[in-house]
Amino acid sequence: GEKIGCFGLSEPGNGSDAGAASTFAIKKDRNWVINGTKSWITNAHEAEASVVFATTDKAKKHKGISAFLVRKEYPGFSLGKKEDKLGIRASSTSNLIFDDCSIPEENLLGEPGMGFKIAMMTLDAGRIGIASQALGIAQASLDVAVEYATKRMAFGAPISKLQSIQRVQDY
Repeated sequence: GEKIGCFGLSEPGNGSDAGAASTFAIKKDRNWVINGTKSWITNAHEAEASVVFATTDKAKKHKGISAFLVRKEYPGFSLGKKEDKLGIRASSTSNLIFDDCSIPEENLLGEPGMGFKIAMMTLDAGRIGIASQALGIAQASLDVAVEYATKRMAFGAPISKLQSIQRVQDY
């Protein structure tokens, strides 16, 4: 593809609990009006559009959450500051802010109330990749630690020969 999007699920105080969306959308004439904030959104500043999850019927709990396509040029949509992250700096991370953000009714994805299901399907598809990334980071950390322990000298020998370092494998 030629365009980048982002996934607006996480919220301040709710994290990525898709069933606890405090961002809400109200149907007004032939539009949906969204209010709320999404936090820690990857690709926020690079994205042309966002898939945003908002409560449309609070009484239905997670079955009252809907998904919307929100373009960055829509009035009432803004971005927070870029987060200064420790790593993974190739993409931005920021808040998506909705202040009476009006979007066309056809930007509802699926039917009203399908947002939770859409979010879960998307998250499920990404979990194997996240697990693989975590495993790769853990392996790289272990490799660096082992190399350091074999090269770092203390008391005339590599620290890998010290009992306390050798016990790490027991954990």
